[in-house]
Amino acid sequence: MQTLVTLFIFTICYGLLFLSFFPVKPLKRISDFTHKTKNAMYKQYDLTWPYFFSFLGGYLLASMMVYIIQDSI
Repeated sequence: MQTLVTLFIFTICYGLLFLSFFPVKPLKRISDFTHKTKNAMYKQYDLTWPYFFSFLGGYLLASMMVYIIQDSI
């Protein structure tokens, strides 16, 4: 039980750390479609993939840390 709680806490911490590296706005494209005012606000912000990759990286790093901690005990 302690291992799962530790894994969960480390995953949240490392996931939020990796999420802070992603910029809020995506890089502007060369095309002028992004500069039009007709684009909705939700199309300018795509945070689905940064959430996925940051928490996936956080889980992988947390699992390695928990494995190292459990191995040394």
